[in-house]
Amino acid sequence: MSNSMHNVIIMDRDDKYEMPTLLGIKILKFINEYIRKNNIPPTRDEIRQYLGHKGAGGVDYAVNKLVKSGNIVKKGATRNLWPVENKE
Repeated sequence: MSNSMHNVIIMDRDDKYEMPTLLGIKILKFINEYIRKNNIPPTRDEIRQYLGHKGAGGVDYAVNKLVKSGNIVKKGATRNLWPVENKE
């Protein structure tokens, strides 16, 4: 038997180094693919349709975590979720 120590990192909701959620990772992949096909990012409604989500809460939370983690930036008005290069 070995005694190994494990490091546990506890992160506050407001921590600027937040990791994206699993839903956020799906959203980021969808945004990248959508931009490859259409040259513009999807709207939040299009993201919800793709994921099959009826409510905005989970998608908005995941998108906000993507912004905080530096994986996407908001530019513009409606179609404003742009991935940050070399973050995928």
